[in-house]
Amino acid sequence: MQYFGIPTCPYCKKHVNLVRTWRLKREGEYKCPRCGGISNIYLSPLVYVFAVLAICAGVCIYFFHKFVLDDIKLFTCLQIFIPFAIFFFLSLFTVYLKRPVIRRVQREAPRQAPQRNAEPERRAPSRDDTFTEMNTGRYRENNEPERRVDRRV
Repeated sequence: MQYFGIPTCPYCKKHVNLVRTWRLKREGEYKCPRCGGISNIYLSPLVYVFAVLAICAGVCIYFFHKFVLDDIKLFTCLQIFIPFAIFFFLSLFTVYLKRPVIRRVQREAPRQAPQRNAEPERRAPSRDDTFTEMNTGRYRENNEPERRVDRRV
């Protein structure tokens, strides 16, 4: 696996343009214009090393100018910016492309849909569904005639 260099298509080995590489760092997939192959975009672990080196170099330049030379000018800011510009340029070469890994998942056998009859299936009432301990009188029991309650007072 190539961690540093110009990214190439894993299918046809065509080199990717550096301007296109700069845009690739923000995307998730790359489609090769030559062969049409789709590949995943990864950043090399070297990019983190380059980032730490750029930060350390910028801090060292600042402290050198602040404590040793005892002068901070506009030109000092430009010198602090130089390691970050180098990091930006080197990060273009830390992009690499890999073929996507397709994991095969076994699926269950498709279940047959139950046949629909004209009449919906009814289940027999179970003992758990009824409130035998607490008869509120709202629902009738099986084979019990309907009771009328006189609510006149």
